[in-house]
Amino acid sequence: MILRRLHNLKSALLLLIGCCAFGSSFAQDLIITTEVCNSANEVRLTGPWWGWNPAGGPVAVNNGNGTWTFTLSPAPTADMEYLLVVDGVQENLISAMQNGGTCAPVTDYFSYANRKWLTTDPLTISNTYGQCTACNNLLINVDVCSATAPTSVRMTGPFWGWDPNAGPIASANPDGTYTFYLNPAPTTDMEYLIIVDGVQENLISDMQNGGSCAPVTDYFSYANRKWVVGSGDVSINYDRCVPCDYPDLVITTEVCDSATQVNLTGPIWQWNPAFGPQAVDNGDGTWTFTISPAPTDTLEYLLVKDGVMENLISEMANGGGCAPITDYSTYANRQWIIGQGAISNTYDRCSPCALGVEEFSQMDVAIYPNPTNAFITLTSSKAIEKIEVYSLVGELVLSTETNKFVVELDITSLEAGLYTVNVHGANGMQTARIVKN
Repeated sequence: MILRRLHNLKSALLLLIGCCAFGSSFAQDLIITTEVCNSANEVRLTGPWWGWNPAGGPVAVNNGNGTWTFTLSPAPTADMEYLLVVDGVQENLISAMQNGGTCAPVTDYFSYANRKWLTTDPLTISNTYGQCTACNNLLINVDVCSATAPTSVRMTGPFWGWDPNAGPIASANPDGTYTFYLNPAPTTDMEYLIIVDGVQENLISDMQNGGSCAPVTDYFSYANRKWVVGSGDVSINYDRCVPCDYPDLVITTEVCDSATQVNLTGPIWQWNPAFGPQAVDNGDGTWTFTISPAPTDTLEYLLVKDGVMENLISEMANGGGCAPITDYSTYANRQWIIGQGAISNTYDRCSPCALGVEEFSQMDVAIYPNPTNAFITLTSSKAIEKIEVYSLVGELVLSTETNKFVVELDITSLEAGLYTVNVHGANGMQTARIVKN
């Protein structure tokens, strides 16, 4: 008897578990995805279930791509009449129904037109706020590339008379990007630029450095973006042609005598000595160029000091390596290659500036063995404070600080070739060349 009761109890439990599992499989959600043709801060539902209160129905989740999603969990068990509400404004579909629409079947075609979901309809549906057809939108997504969220992101261009306050305003997305919704999409090609907190982007330098995002340009006084009819939605980065995480190129140039201004020139600046980027004076005989973002292609260039372009032909003819684009007779140009990173160089020469003979003798540095394939030893009558090793293209490849009279330096990691060594001490610096086998 006891075993039979236990068996009956077990069967009842199994039946109960089975019923619950079976019943839960029917507790499904209703998913409504709503497209909003313009920017929006909030999208809701309203209807008789919520007393037609525009603030009473459920709130949709912003998907960040111009669509918003309602999840009604579980799905209604009765037919649902409803309308959409965007930023407190309830949609009006009367005109859409008068013009042959079908999205609001509960209508008298005059005073009301309401949407309706039937329990026999699919559990996943899509609609568009304020209309029965999908948006004819152009979406332009903008990444501002800043850790601080801007207050305003706008668009300007000839459509708006280049007025920085006349163009459309972008809507903020949950992922930190901003989206312009142009509805309907322009029917002609559109020239434009982006304005963030009142600052209009300047893409001239990007185009000079090989960019392609602002094709309407003279590479000097203007560089404008252009959307072409039929090209679809676009994603861009404010004030740059490359993604936000693309690095900058920093070039530090040493000038061996005084200078008032230091520039770059090259083929992308039409070899005009006054056309390329200008360096910042560091106040210690060096000047720094920051090309932001870094070029997206190999950069051929020369340095210009006070309007005078450097001439490295003699340096290369005498074994230099800083200007590899050369015929050793009529031209010798420097080259930066993608992935090379920050570089250092010296105006009009392949090696760093050298101090006078008197300062050399004050330190009296000896370097041996030279050539070598592993270690070099440096000795001096005065304490060595710092050692810097540069490649022939001016890149700092090794640096160490010390306070010794004898220093053993490991150069095993360096590639075979010729290097310049700067040895710093209390009374000056000595420069020498070493060969790594």
